[in-house]
Amino acid sequence: MLATDYDGLVRRLARRFGCSDFASETLHETFVRLDGLTDKTVIQSPKDYLFRAAVNVGRNRRRAERLRASAGEIDALLDVPDEAPIPEQIVDARSEVAALLRVLAELSPRMRRAFEAALFDSRPYAEIATELGVSLRTVERDIQHAMEHCARTLGEVPVRRASGSQLRK
Repeated sequence: MLATDYDGLVRRLARRFGCSDFASETLHETFVRLDGLTDKTVIQSPKDYLFRAAVNVGRNRRRAERLRASAGEIDALLDVPDEAPIPEQIVDARSEVAALLRVLAELSPRMRRAFEAALFDSRPYAEIATELGVSLRTVERDIQHAMEHCARTLGEVPVRRASGSQLRK
């Protein structure tokens, strides 16, 4: 049956799927799948049965192709930049942290506690003032002096805020 109307089936499938190569491949796959049918299977209209089976195989192939990633998509997935720091960056960061710790050790204990609480723990100035038993203005001054000392010692430009109210809560 397949051999006698092969060209006609390919044309019908090509109209259905829009591509004669796809139709031909689908028909071959259909033949392989139907090859396992026994002769005892009774089919009323073999030509229609074969076409319907080929249409189903073609739909399944299209569905599988949509689910499969294209080569471009796979390349895009594999081209994810590595955001881990390189050894040189790790050494630089450790060096900067060590330098900052040395500079912080030069501060008075109260100034260091106020600075660390505000910048590292993001605590409000009022809470720091209460904890240290000093005025809010003293905490603001201590933190500003600590920032200037760190910037000056580490060779950075000191940061001056217009108001200390930004970190207050």
